[in-house]
Amino acid sequence: MAQNKEITLKNIANNWRFITITVMLFASIAFFVSTMITPEYKSQAEILILQKNLDIDPYRAAKASEYAGEVLEGVSGSSDFMNGVLEKTGTTSQKFGENPEKQMENWNKAVNVSSVVNTGIVKITVLDPSKRENKKLMEAVMAELQTNGVKYHGNENITLKKIGGPVYFENPAYPVIWLNVLVAGVVGLFASIGMILLFGQNLGSWFTNRSKIKFQNGNLNQAFYHYPEAR
Repeated sequence: MAQNKEITLKNIANNWRFITITVMLFASIAFFVSTMITPEYKSQAEILILQKNLDIDPYRAAKASEYAGEVLEGVSGSSDFMNGVLEKTGTTSQKFGENPEKQMENWNKAVNVSSVVNTGIVKITVLDPSKRENKKLMEAVMAELQTNGVKYHGNENITLKKIGGPVYFENPAYPVIWLNVLVAGVVGLFASIGMILLFGQNLGSWFTNRSKIKFQNGNLNQAFYHYPEAR
């Protein structure tokens, strides 16, 4: 058992060139693909749902705020809410696609309104390829919720108060290039080791034991990789 383990580790060590090249190949592909993806910039904000009626039972008040948050989370993905927000930005739904189905799909990717359980807090997250458009969209979402919130949650006894943000992130949220490269490198590492264990051959010799290319009498002798002889 110990001898087999020693042979395996030695085989892996002997193929360090193959492992290095595989890791670099995976990492390079990940970097190239990541740079081809359109970056998405993120902003976040938080809104607290408050009761106007201070005489209401605290438990009922908390439940009413929680329910209103859940309603806002649901209606944020509606076409009415989308059109209300876009009207404030001076754009139309065509920004998110040519047909209603595509528009709603892209809208729900760009704008996320979620309620925090048992807190009465609503979190807003906005994604957009442009920093400028991201800021416009976030401000419009906040304005629509605070000015027309009653139209969506239907409770005139609550008010929405901004308690956090908006925070505009300087670096793109997607893709995270360094993380993609790191993950790809790790995958390449395990893939190369797996190939070494699977084939049980000195794969590193592919990069060392090869004939040289020579020109003789105007003819090109091709170079071929030689596999190590099985013993």
